[in-house]
Amino acid sequence: MRVRPYHSARSTAAHLYHEDDECPAGRQLAWFDKVDGTEGCEPCPLCASAATPCPEHAAAAAPAR
Repeated sequence: MRVRPYHSARSTAAHLYHEDDECPAGRQLAWFDKVDGTEGCEPCPLCASAATPCPEHAAAAAPAR
């Protein structure tokens, strides 16, 4: 499920933000290391691949004809 974007507060962590609560990489972050927002980080590829279109906005996800 999509959640508000968050990233790691550690400077040694990958410079990625997560927005899927099922993301294995995001789940490995300790609660005290999670910071809300993207802070210029790149999107996590695992979160991006798991992204599903919102059912309320299915028309926006459909290709235009």
